[in-house]
Amino acid sequence: MKMSNERRIRSAAGSVLVACCGVLFVACGQDTAAVVLPVAKPTEVEPSAVTGVEASMQRGAVWLRGAAVAGKYAFDPAKGADVGMTALVLTAVETISSPETAEFCRPGLTWLAAMQKPDGAIYDQQLAVYCTAASLMAFAAAQDPAWAETLRKGREYLRVAQTDEGEGVQQSSENYGGIGYGGAGDINMSTTQWAVDAAHAAGLAKDDAYYKKALVFLQRSQNRSESNDQKHTLPDGTVVVPGNDGGGIYRPGDSKAGVEALSDGRRVFRSYGSMTYALLKSYLLCELDAKDPRVVTALQWISKNWQLEWNPGMEFRDKPEQRYEGLYYYYLTVARALGAAEKRGVDLAALNLRDWRKDLSTVLLAKQAADGSWVNSKDRWWEGSPVLCTSYALMALAECRSAR
Repeated sequence: MKMSNERRIRSAAGSVLVACCGVLFVACGQDTAAVVLPVAKPTEVEPSAVTGVEASMQRGAVWLRGAAVAGKYAFDPAKGADVGMTALVLTAVETISSPETAEFCRPGLTWLAAMQKPDGAIYDQQLAVYCTAASLMAFAAAQDPAWAETLRKGREYLRVAQTDEGEGVQQSSENYGGIGYGGAGDINMSTTQWAVDAAHAAGLAKDDAYYKKALVFLQRSQNRSESNDQKHTLPDGTVVVPGNDGGGIYRPGDSKAGVEALSDGRRVFRSYGSMTYALLKSYLLCELDAKDPRVVTALQWISKNWQLEWNPGMEFRDKPEQRYEGLYYYYLTVARALGAAEKRGVDLAALNLRDWRKDLSTVLLAKQAADGSWVNSKDRWWEGSPVLCTSYALMALAECRSAR
């Protein structure tokens, strides 16, 4: 049974997980031809880097544990514990597996489970999808059979939250297959990638129709005209068509990196980094073959636009500082996407990404504060919160420890 439209229009204001909107990164607008990529075994980071990563993670986890209040976390202490923030932190802390970690996380997980609604959603007042997705990731990371029913109910909620025929939406709609906030706001790549990741982590069967429907939305959020059938007319009359650089955008009909004019006069939504990595990861979780042209072209974009100093492509925005906004969200998405690609046998060395783990961990270790935390000086999407940035950093570093 699908959720009502009233359920879908809850207010989306005021939750820390707005940080996850991920409207970052861009590409150059050059068309590229697809090629078949070789596959290889995953690479390993150097032993010295592993030692540095582990020590850095320990310091970050200690800092996060010290920031807890009764096992829970708040973005704004004056407003009390936040479901989304608590879930993200617990997932981050759980990257250091130990009996002590399990004991520390149990009160927070118990609180999250108590917040689960009859329909399976886990939230307080807003952003039901984001909060549910983050919570399911925390429960899955705990690897405790006690949470099996919580995970089952949560993944069923995400299935219901998907935009499809249950809301009277047909496949011709640009929103079809995507997942929104569980409240007001656009159906977009960021919410969709979190929901796909969480459903996968929660054990949704690989052949579930949920993934096939998500692919429809995903490919319409990629600059690849062979699989993107969308064309949009902007309020000023500008016609925007799909490009062919393989990169990702925020949603069909919108790129937070803007619109660019190609040499042939076409206007396309500019691809950008965070959504391209989100696209790649989601394609692989939806069981696309690593040699599928949609995956291949996304990887080509990443190879051509490899950048860790800032959010690649946001340099095309109006203000220079915008390229640094949402930086830790970007780092996490990079790590999760490339980690997923390695697990699927993609030869990242052939894409000049052999040392991505070392490169990313080196950047993160250099940015860690003396007290063990991380924070972004550009306070957009809530990254002025050290609790949020430290959680993102720990989860990213967990992917840098070693190949799996």
